[in-house]
Amino acid sequence: MPEFIFATCLPRSMPYLKRELARTRPDLRLAYSRPGLITMRTDAVPPGLSTPEPQAVFARATGRSLGFADSLDRIVELAELVAAPEIRVHVFARDPVKPDKQIPDYEGIKRWRDSVRGQLGTRVLDGDDAKPGDTVLDVVLPPPGMTDPIMVGWHIHDHWRGAAPGGVCQVPVPPEVPSRAYAKIEEALHWSALELHEGDVVVEIGSAPGGAAMALLQRGANVIGIDPARMDPRVLDWHGACGTFRHISNYAERLRTRDLPAKVDWLVLDANIAPHRALVALKHLMSLRGNSIRGLLLTLKLHDDGVIEDLPVLFAQISELAGAISLRATQLPSAHQEVVVWVQRSL
Repeated sequence: MPEFIFATCLPRSMPYLKRELARTRPDLRLAYSRPGLITMRTDAVPPGLSTPEPQAVFARATGRSLGFADSLDRIVELAELVAAPEIRVHVFARDPVKPDKQIPDYEGIKRWRDSVRGQLGTRVLDGDDAKPGDTVLDVVLPPPGMTDPIMVGWHIHDHWRGAAPGGVCQVPVPPEVPSRAYAKIEEALHWSALELHEGDVVVEIGSAPGGAAMALLQRGANVIGIDPARMDPRVLDWHGACGTFRHISNYAERLRTRDLPAKVDWLVLDANIAPHRALVALKHLMSLRGNSIRGLLLTLKLHDDGVIEDLPVLFAQISELAGAISLRATQLPSAHQEVVVWVQRSL
């Protein structure tokens, strides 16, 4: 029996998503396309897959399509097609076509969420973040400035997906932080569910000017920033209740064993360098402290189409270098020409 699938993505990444799906899921045929949203049909799910939805790097959220709605009543009608007695409700908007100029309508999203939850009543599970095994109703609103109909679908949550509505929660950049890397690391931490604890040691490659470092410090981490560029004084002079910062003004591949503490918990990389050079830095750091690093949160820059085509090879190389037990990747709302990669290790 045919299945209709939806996927959301960054509007500018739509061509990349279509190419990725043509390579990994040739059974999917395009049915409908709007900026940041496609629906597809499959007549036969490939053997070995437990669900028809694709696990694609450039797909932010995926699920089974129930149809389109132009009213709250129609959303409720479509929700009745989901057989599960309890559902988690995810209401989110597609990404803006011009993310640097268009601000998401957070209040409008909240009004729709409250209305849908109110109409569905006691059937709705408390909270937004999905847990593995949850049946999730996806209500996909049009982006700012568009009047497209609302897309309604559903999925069973699993570890591949981000727990927030739409896969990733969008974090505004506070005016008092050194750079937008603050929002990127906060989004990445939530999406990955990295268990960062107060006192953990984080090595950050590409730390200047310090947006991500400030977010990590606010969470109580002891951060070692590796970057030949200058750090923001607010990070260098950090005096929070917990967390410490040390700057090493050097390139990661030039570090020596004595530059690092005996135990490093997490490795973060967000340097403005080509992915293949990032692998050189990663390999060197793993040779120094691979015996203690529990996980890696990496940002790979998509400088050209060649890098995008090479992503499967890059992921395989990262998995081998890191001794990964799992690797997954996505695009963040605050990282437009990049993918973030979460690597878990078993020590």
